[in-house]
Amino acid sequence: MSDTDLGLPWGTQWDLAAAADDSVDWAAHLVTLGFQDGRAGGRAPVNRYFGMCAEQPAGGLVLGPFGMTMMAGPPGAMAAETSYVRLLEQVRAFRLADDRLVLLDADQAALLEYIASADPE
Repeated sequence: MSDTDLGLPWGTQWDLAAAADDSVDWAAHLVTLGFQDGRAGGRAPVNRYFGMCAEQPAGGLVLGPFGMTMMAGPPGAMAAETSYVRLLEQVRAFRLADDRLVLLDADQAALLEYIASADPE
């Protein structure tokens, strides 16, 4: 039995540990994701984002559409933010394993990997 069988971890916050875009130095950005009452959101590299979150059978997950605050930032951070939101929009499933949350695309490829946040908001 995998941790996914337990369902989406509502009421939790996660810190981004890895993403499927190697062109970004993700360690240079504090990126978070939280789940609360049918919604998902957190910090992107520059702005805060928020949107709908719907758990589906067998570990399925639908995120978005997302809205976000509209602050400007350095070009590299803005590019990272665009990449992050693009990856979020591709999420179709999740897996919980070894205290990590992994968001997957329709082919079950890992898009985003998170660790439990040490500083939940």
